[in-house]
Amino acid sequence: MATKSLFLSALLLVAVGMAPHGAEADTQLPLGIISGIVPCSAGSSINVAAVPVFPNAAVQVVCGGTVVGAAKTDDSGAFTINLRMLSTQLLTSLLQKECKVVVVTPLAACNVSLASVTGTLAATVQILGADSGSSGLGGLGGLGGLIGLIGQIIGGVVGGVLNIATAPFSVI
Repeated sequence: MATKSLFLSALLLVAVGMAPHGAEADTQLPLGIISGIVPCSAGSSINVAAVPVFPNAAVQVVCGGTVVGAAKTDDSGAFTINLRMLSTQLLTSLLQKECKVVVVTPLAACNVSLASVTGTLAATVQILGADSGSSGLGGLGGLGGLIGLIGQIIGGVVGGVLNIATAPFSVI
């Protein structure tokens, strides 16, 4: 486990060192783009295709207890949040699956019959393409999955964008 943490820390330092600094950073594309569709429903692992969507809902990206981005859903319940900061803390939170999208607007705003639902509608986020299976390397799909994830992170930092998606929403 210590070897994995040391390796990921070294990777993050390399990624941050490759990012533009100063005046160059102003023209950099967002580090991450998180997108998804918010359902108007209660429960766990909500299938967005089977329920109505939640238009005009305020959503926030929370990583390690800190709000790092926010947006409002459109008429189709879709949102896109651009993460414009590059930090080892954010990348570490993404890798350790400590980030989630939280719907700030109460469920009653999309359907009055959901007024009695207690809890918050939320979904974890994940870097697209990262293996979510379990293995000896913390669920990164073994050495091949870890190498693939490293390539995605470095490619995202150099290219400017990491694509991040939400898992199914659940009331928590």
